[in-house]
Amino acid sequence: MLAAEAPDGTVFLAAQAPVDPAPSVVYVIDGNGPAAVAEHFGSGIAALAADANNLYVATYAAVTAFSRTSGNQVGQWTLPAVNSANASNDDLVSMTAAAGRVFVSISQGNTVSMYTITPGSTAAPALAAQGLSAAIGPNGTIYYEGSSNRDLTALSTSGTSTQGPALVDAPNSEGGGVQNIDVVAGGEVWVGEPAGQGEDTQWTTYDATTLAQVGQFSGNLSELIADTVGGALVATSPNSQNPCTAQSPGYTSWCVSRINPQGVQSQPLGGKNVVDLLGPEPVEIASQGTSNQIDVYRIS
Repeated sequence: MLAAEAPDGTVFLAAQAPVDPAPSVVYVIDGNGPAAVAEHFGSGIAALAADANNLYVATYAAVTAFSRTSGNQVGQWTLPAVNSANASNDDLVSMTAAAGRVFVSISQGNTVSMYTITPGSTAAPALAAQGLSAAIGPNGTIYYEGSSNRDLTALSTSGTSTQGPALVDAPNSEGGGVQNIDVVAGGEVWVGEPAGQGEDTQWTTYDATTLAQVGQFSGNLSELIADTVGGALVATSPNSQNPCTAQSPGYTSWCVSRINPQGVQSQPLGGKNVVDLLGPEPVEIASQGTSNQIDVYRIS
């Protein structure tokens, strides 16, 4: 599933099918109301994003904007060519709306290219940064890992660049030992370093303003971290160490909780098969086992 949340908490959902030529449906959930059809789209979808005015739908060819008020198409931008051959997953294109812009990330091989789109303008997507991994902050800052020196770098919307420490680049025989920028949440940049075989990973957090290291702790490779108005939230997969298992020994489902930059989790909420976590309003997307049902939960 693809999921995106607008600043007012409206949630948009669609099936992820970037190479499927069949038409797609984008659903919308306003408040606690039932899911409704937001848009019928002419092909498979690669990514979604939303701001106060528009819904953005990305394919491997273009980004299309639809007015959230009228539902009419209000813009379209052609993307650079995306080669989907031999892709290890479908996440070659991702998208974020922040600070009055739309940020499109295109992954090709080991290179991530970050493009910016200005809504209301017909100008083509502009290349802002390239690196080995990247994430977008809520204020539109691009955090990326340099291709040559692997420095953690922050590029503000004004064009100011701040350089931080070099990320780990020591590949081991099990496929680990390399850090990658994952997400910006709770005022920190979260960088993961998979241990290799298995589910373990090492998290390192950096201050989003100074890029100084804040914390480092062990975690799980499948953890989902989201930036919300209540701070950073984490969803941890079954059979992992988390507050839910601490409270109920033998607990074997997903656990959602607060998490601080040092990895301390608190206020656990369990019982759902989590697919995604969204912000700014805390939202959990969950699936019902092997059925086709997708549930949206708002977390107070």
